[in-house]
Amino acid sequence: MSVHSRSFFLVRDPANAAPGRRRIRTLIVGWGIRLDDDTRTSLDVVSSELITNAIRHSDSVTLTVGVHADPQRGRVLIEVYDASVILPRARQARPDEEAGRGMLLVQRLALSHGAERTERGKRVWAELALPEQATTRRQLLARPHRAGGHLLRRLRSVPPAGPWHRRPRTALAT
Repeated sequence: MSVHSRSFFLVRDPANAAPGRRRIRTLIVGWGIRLDDDTRTSLDVVSSELITNAIRHSDSVTLTVGVHADPQRGRVLIEVYDASVILPRARQARPDEEAGRGMLLVQRLALSHGAERTERGKRVWAELALPEQATTRRQLLARPHRAGGHLLRRLRSVPPAGPWHRRPRTALAT
């Protein structure tokens, strides 16, 4: 599997948070990367938070969203660029507040995250774990030396065939 990378622009409008989130997920799935339910939920929440924060706290006309996936390492990086130089920070929201928990969610769901100033504003990013990806037939044919390891992993994951299944005997060392 190769590393995938794409970026796109969003007009800074609250109505564009959901389409931005969907576009991120569509890109990842379009690259043939499998997402389980937990990963899909984490990806949606983190993407929404990064995009929504940029929409709310920036005066940019457009935002740039970057998506970089490395299925072999099991990682996806989401980054959002805007023109504001004010870096986000996690804060403790009161129970009656409707906002203020976004960065805490990102901290909990991401493997790593951060924000840094750029020449034109800032970049806010989060790296998420991807579920283990199945090896395709094309990948095995392209790299036959990996086929043996793949076959062993598949065989180890197969449950025993029934009550008559026995483990092979091993010779005792004397």
